[in-house]
Amino acid sequence: MSENFRMINATEELVAFCDLAQANGWLALDTEFVRTRTLYADLGLVQARTGAEIVLVDPLNGVDLAPLWQLLRSDIIAVLHAAGEDLEIFQRNNAAPQNLFDTQVANAFITDGSQIGYAGLVEQMLHVSLDKSQSRTDWLQRPLSPAQLEYAAADVEYLAELYPSLRAKTVAAGMEELVLAECQEQVAKRARESVAELAWRDIGGVNLLTGQGRAVLRELAAWRLTLAREKNIALPFVARDHVLTDIARKLPNNRQALSVIDELHPKSLRLYGEAMLACVEKGLAAPEEQHPEEIPRYDQDPEYKRFFKAAKALLKAAGEKANVPVPLMGSRKQINEVYVWQHFTRDETKEKLYQPDLYQGWRGALVAEQIAELVAKSYS
Repeated sequence: MSENFRMINATEELVAFCDLAQANGWLALDTEFVRTRTLYADLGLVQARTGAEIVLVDPLNGVDLAPLWQLLRSDIIAVLHAAGEDLEIFQRNNAAPQNLFDTQVANAFITDGSQIGYAGLVEQMLHVSLDKSQSRTDWLQRPLSPAQLEYAAADVEYLAELYPSLRAKTVAAGMEELVLAECQEQVAKRARESVAELAWRDIGGVNLLTGQGRAVLRELAAWRLTLAREKNIALPFVARDHVLTDIARKLPNNRQALSVIDELHPKSLRLYGEAMLACVEKGLAAPEEQHPEEIPRYDQDPEYKRFFKAAKALLKAAGEKANVPVPLMGSRKQINEVYVWQHFTRDETKEKLYQPDLYQGWRGALVAEQIAELVAKSYS
C-alpha cells in the first residue's frame, strides 16, 4: 500500500477533484461509516480515486460534499464494491449513481455467481493481501489514526485497479449489459422506501397471529418504523420484532400488562408504553374486513415444496440458456417472494408494494412469464 493519498480539507479542493474525475469519466469510491443505535448510517469518511489521484474526504471537518453528490448524479461511472450500504448514504443525499459498476456484481457474473469480499478479490486478482484490522474501528473519532487512513485509502487504490480488468472481462464474456442492469437494479432497490403500514409483513412470527393480532401488529410496526425514521433510531432500540409480535398476541390493555411482555426493555416501556397501548387499541378497533391478509407458514406445505422444486429447475434451465450463473438467477428468498405475492397478497396490497424481483428487470425478462404460470398451477 502506497501512502500516495491526500486529505481534502476544503470544499474548493473537492470541487477540483470532482472536475478531474468528470474529465476522466470514472471514479472509484468507498465510504466508512458507523451504524450502531441509529437507523441511518453516520458517515465518517469518503475515499475516492480517479486516475492516480487518491483522496480522503472528511465530512466532519466542514467540507461541503455537494460537489461529490452532484458528480454522482451525472453520467460519470461510479466504481464500488458491494455497494449496498454506500448506496443508502448516497440516496439520503439525493445522489444515486446514474452509472454504477459494482466489482462484486461483475465478478459474480463472470465466475460462478458467488459473492466475494473486497479483500478476497484483491488477493485473487492482484495478489495483494490487505490489512482488514481497521474495519471495525470508530470512524467518527477524531483524529483518525494513520492506520485508519491507510486502510481507507487502500479500499479505493486497488478498487481502481480492479475496475478496468473486470470491465474488460464482462465485455469479453458478453455480460456487460447484464452486469450494468443488475447494478442499476441495486441502485433502484436502495431508493425504495417501504410503506409503513405494510411493515408488519417483514416481521417473523406473523403466521402465528389471528386477524385481530395482525391488525394490532400492523399498527405497532407502522408506529415503530415511523418513529425510527423521525428520530433516527435503529428499530431494535425502539422494540425488537418478537416484542411486537408478543404484544400483538397477548393484547395488553394497560401498562402493567405491557410491562410483563418478555424482553420489552424498561426504557422502551417508559418512553413508548402509551404509544404501544394506543396501537393495540387501534388495531382491536379495526373491523374484520380491514384485518391484514393471512401469511401462513407455508414451507412445510407439499404444494409449496413442489412449486419451489419446479421453480429452481426453471431458473437453472433459464440461467444455462442465457449463460448466467445459476445462483444469480434467483435465491430462495426471491422465489418465496413470488409465492407470497401470488397466494397471500391482496390486490390492494400489491398496489403499495414493488413486484417481486423475478417479475421485473433482467430476471423478469428471462423468467417472469414461466414463473407466473408455475406459481398459479401450485394452487390450482
